Amino acid sequence: MVENQAVMTESGSNRRITNRKKTLKSAKIVFNKKQSVIDCFVRDLSETGAKLQVADLLAVPRSFTLMFHDGSSHECERVRAYGTEIGVRFVN
Repeated sequence: MVENQAVMTESGSNRRITNRKKTLKSAKIVFNKKQSVIDCFVRDLSETGAKLQVADLLAVPRSFTLMFHDGSSHECERVRAYGTEIGVRFVN
């Protein structure tokens, strides 16, 4: 796995404060009182957030639960969106 130390730039394009690890895990975005689910891929992961790839960016709400297949989950807040990728911050 490749690890990168994030550095804040003047443009604010990278504000991570922890190391991230490249990954390709499938997960689910769960919202609407667990009535709505969107499949996604986790492209990179850190202790404080993740980069997700989704098929339909417009369907993803600002806050949701990210559920992994091993049963672990994180409450998330969307902080960045571009194309089919979203950056999320873990809030729990």
